[in-house]
Amino acid sequence: MISNAASLRAGIAGAGLMGRWHAEAVRKAGGQVSAVADLNLNLARRLAAGYQNARSFSNVGKMLNETDLDVLHICSPLSTHRSVAEQAIAADVNLLIEKPLTPTAAETVHLYTEAAERGVLVCPVHQFVCQDGALKAKEWLSQIGRLVHINAVTCSAGGAGLPLEQLDIIAADILPHPLSLMQIFLPDGLSERHWEAVRPRCGELRISSAVAGTTLSIFISMNGRPTMNSFQIIGTNGTIHLNLFHGYAFMEPGTVSRARKIAHPFESALRSLSAATINLGRRTARGETAYPGLQRLVVSFYHALQTKSPPPITPDDTIAIARVRDSIIHSTEFVKREREYVRS
Repeated sequence: MISNAASLRAGIAGAGLMGRWHAEAVRKAGGQVSAVADLNLNLARRLAAGYQNARSFSNVGKMLNETDLDVLHICSPLSTHRSVAEQAIAADVNLLIEKPLTPTAAETVHLYTEAAERGVLVCPVHQFVCQDGALKAKEWLSQIGRLVHINAVTCSAGGAGLPLEQLDIIAADILPHPLSLMQIFLPDGLSERHWEAVRPRCGELRISSAVAGTTLSIFISMNGRPTMNSFQIIGTNGTIHLNLFHGYAFMEPGTVSRARKIAHPFESALRSLSAATINLGRRTARGETAYPGLQRLVVSFYHALQTKSPPPITPDDTIAIARVRDSIIHSTEFVKREREYVRS
């Protein structure tokens, strides 16, 4: 019986960069890192050493058999997600899984079905929807009038030094982030139909669609510089800008005048600077040095476990996002290569 955050015993599957950030988020949420598993036992030992009484394993199955866990954070490669998750579900352990949840929508549906049969909660790490900026944007949404266009731009250095063929895989793995935001801002959510995608070169995706009169655009590039992660919601009465790297947002009113046209670049810069400054102060106070939104997502998920309430990212939303992702990658040239990479 889970009574409070302090009683939550967490395991970490994957002791790489995200495993380290998840372990820290567990600590800040008041939980206890009880075990770490990684094929590289030295990495597992190194991460476990930072948490009192945490054990290290080179095998997830052994970790689940020898430790009593309430929740498992899956931070291992995508190709391992389903098998690791199924082992945890069989052991009645709740799951917080890095995105994408599984390689395909069909596997996502299967995983949720298995989890529901065992009474296990599953939640993907779509942390952008938990950022301060995204929450503020939801409050402002009614002020910008009818939604005209939503635009997401990601230029990432995450593929630096990797073979060209792997850049497409990273681009596909990024897709759930902008899709999860579109899912919460569109009144009726996403539809898997009518998505057009082009892949001009390795690691580049240009995607467009229209839902209920609102056009949507996603640009993901492993080559564009400087790095950026931005999201715009354009309405008839104003525009909301989100900076996803830092987790803040600001809104520009839609007032039209000659004077405002002249002042716009200065006003926009001032609004951005003010929002960024306030955001930096808040993140510093929380000790949130990277991955804004992750800490709040973990806290929200742990609260759901304690209160037996729905997870912060619902199964319906997760499945809808997975289906759109499937639709997009199937329409581009790299879908076959991605499937081969996942199986390898």
